[in-house]
Amino acid sequence: MNDDLQEDDALWQLLGRARKASPSPFFARNVLRSVRSASPDRPVVFSFLRLIQAAAFAVILAGFGLSLLDSRRDSQVPFEIVEYFDLAAGLDQLALIEELTPESFAMRPL
Repeated sequence: MNDDLQEDDALWQLLGRARKASPSPFFARNVLRSVRSASPDRPVVFSFLRLIQAAAFAVILAGFGLSLLDSRRDSQVPFEIVEYFDLAAGLDQLALIEELTPESFAMRPL
């Protein structure tokens, strides 16, 4: 054992006579109360930002609902527009793959 940590050291004797510390039964409640009371009040700007966030969410939700109602109508998109978006997305370069069926797997050699 190390010479610095001997049992007959004065520090160990003092620690042996020290009173045992135990927390109060209401320690957690008191800590939370002090934390809540110490938190600063939010300025009016934060309340205004929360109002803006709620309004933006409501607008997005309303737009989504209207788009669902509009999609139920039987409207056709002109072929030229579909072709233009396919070119922009690169969908015209996709290769066709054969349909996957159990028969197509049975005919392939291993």
